[in-house]
Amino acid sequence: MEEYNLYPVLENIRKSKNIPEHLFEQMLSSYNLSIEEFENGKEDPIQLSNLMVEKLFKKEDKKFHTITSKENFINLTNKDEHVPFIVYQPLNDHSRTYLGIGDILFSYRNGQFGDLDKALNTRGIYGLGIAISNPMKFRNEHQGKDEYKDYGVIVFYPFKLHEHLSVRDIQLNPDTINLTPYNGNRNDSLQYIQSEKHYNSLLSMTLYKNPHIKEFLEFMNLHVEKSIIPDVLWNTYKQTEKEENSDFDYKSGFKEWLKEQPEIKPKTQSNYISAINTLENIWNKHHKIKIHIWIEPFYVKNHIGKEALFNDSYIKQLNDSQNNSQSSAINYYFKFLACLKDNQIRGINRIYFGAPGTGKSYNIERFIKEHGIADYNDKVDCPNVFRATLHPEFSYTDFVGQVMPVVTPINEDGSNTRIEYKFNPQVFTKALKFSFEHPNEPVFLILEEMSRANVAAVFGDLFQLLDRDENGESEYRIDNLIISTEVWGEHSTKKIYLPNNFFIIGTVNTSDQNVFVMDTAFKRRFEFEYVDANEIANDENEMPLNNFTFHFSDDEDTSDIVFDWINLYSSLNDFITNQDEKGLGLSEDKQLGQFFIKFRKNNDSYNYGQFNGKLLEYLWNDVQKVSYSNVSIFKDEISNFSTAYKAVRKRKNVFSHEFLQYLNGSKD
Repeated sequence: MEEYNLYPVLENIRKSKNIPEHLFEQMLSSYNLSIEEFENGKEDPIQLSNLMVEKLFKKEDKKFHTITSKENFINLTNKDEHVPFIVYQPLNDHSRTYLGIGDILFSYRNGQFGDLDKALNTRGIYGLGIAISNPMKFRNEHQGKDEYKDYGVIVFYPFKLHEHLSVRDIQLNPDTINLTPYNGNRNDSLQYIQSEKHYNSLLSMTLYKNPHIKEFLEFMNLHVEKSIIPDVLWNTYKQTEKEENSDFDYKSGFKEWLKEQPEIKPKTQSNYISAINTLENIWNKHHKIKIHIWIEPFYVKNHIGKEALFNDSYIKQLNDSQNNSQSSAINYYFKFLACLKDNQIRGINRIYFGAPGTGKSYNIERFIKEHGIADYNDKVDCPNVFRATLHPEFSYTDFVGQVMPVVTPINEDGSNTRIEYKFNPQVFTKALKFSFEHPNEPVFLILEEMSRANVAAVFGDLFQLLDRDENGESEYRIDNLIISTEVWGEHSTKKIYLPNNFFIIGTVNTSDQNVFVMDTAFKRRFEFEYVDANEIANDENEMPLNNFTFHFSDDEDTSDIVFDWINLYSSLNDFITNQDEKGLGLSEDKQLGQFFIKFRKNNDSYNYGQFNGKLLEYLWNDVQKVSYSNVSIFKDEISNFSTAYKAVRKRKNVFSHEFLQYLNGSKD
């Protein structure tokens, strides 16, 4: 972090009237610096800064504190004024004992206000800084219980807050409402916080309102999730209409859309916003099922509907008393949502099925590129793509997650521990959480080989979510407290559902469909797309992908038998499914695809080995053995796999005359 040149900060501290020279020297000694070395640092300030950065930012076992004062801290959130450091004095006893260089400090403003609402919004955290000095004794005027007034600390602000965290924000959070009160006054409770959990919550809330400091926190190895305050509370009480990093703002979008409607006057536009707000408040006041028109508009539109809204006696009375303002506003709002619908992401459930090697995974990659991630590549990690391969032992807990015991140290040296039970999320829960955190991006959950597991047991109660409405959201929602808590935070009571940016894409190998049979109810909730084994994939020059030419000698023919892979697998597919006396008469699930074998360029030894190790074994055990036809893929004299294997290793032909006729016909 060389860009944080701390030398000018130190110069400002030295020049300030708040810090005597002997205290400045005392602070430098904490960094193993003398006053002479500091003055020589003008020649190489970066080297001096690096020394301090290492001490401040890379300090281990960081602690959190709050620094309180009745002073005006508004300048900390003022974007136009640069405040690199502040000297805090006096310093409370309960902070001084544990505070040290590199600790994180929440700058908290308290004080008395005549108006309670103003007090709740004005008190709060205005800065997030880092202690640049240990507690220092500035003077010797007090003794005993008043001695704390003589101590102070210097706090550096590498990043200031853009928005302060008010007491109202803090008290709305279910994880901070029970902060230990100081002197019995809940509004001053931030002066003394015992639990590290509460500090982490304050940190996450600060990050939620000020995402620009994320890089700074990550550099200090302080990884936090966004605030666990339910979004409905943030949207109700936040000071600005739109937070950074928030979801799509339907209210602002509706305002802009109304301006484009020539028949609606400007005054009427603002009246419509107020009318919808009033309607929402009246409904939520009298109904257990709450609605959030600006946050979940399509849920209100599709699951509540205009008829239920306007037949409600309370809203009907309101509507009649305000010249039908509510009905007009909702009619226009739903029209606005209909316009949005064409541009929205609509998640689907799809399964690609076909014979082995037909390119089902290739089709998934193409699908992802066509649905929002144009540069997607299977070989490169993509945060929007989650993948799991199902197998006979794959279960609901492998898919969703489970509560596991975790050993947690109680004290710093780890000598005392306790066992806690925490939820360990798996692929579905991780993908679902990511989709809600990134509502304007498509998220893909890829489930390979779905027929190899009992998918009804894997999905469990999530089966109900697979029905989707016209917007791509789950038609029905379910109660699942563990997933809800993981996605929306502790104390969440929201029902879970699949949002419209969440895609579930699976593959089924038709040759494995007898492992676990999918029931009809499950299958009808997916779109099934057949991947034809005989459809040849070409490159940009219209040449077949994944091709290789084989040469085999034949004792009955003086010339070599030459054929390429494209002709071979196509001929095999015809021969396998031919129902008359010239074929094996088997079903399509015994066919094979263009990518059943994957060849390497300029590596003949490897490619022939693939023929011997993959293709030959499959044809002998999975195809020829299950056929009751009088004809065979192999020569009559080849009576066992060992003979065929040895012949192919010597690059001798093992195919029968009947099959070679198919192969020659394909070449012609």
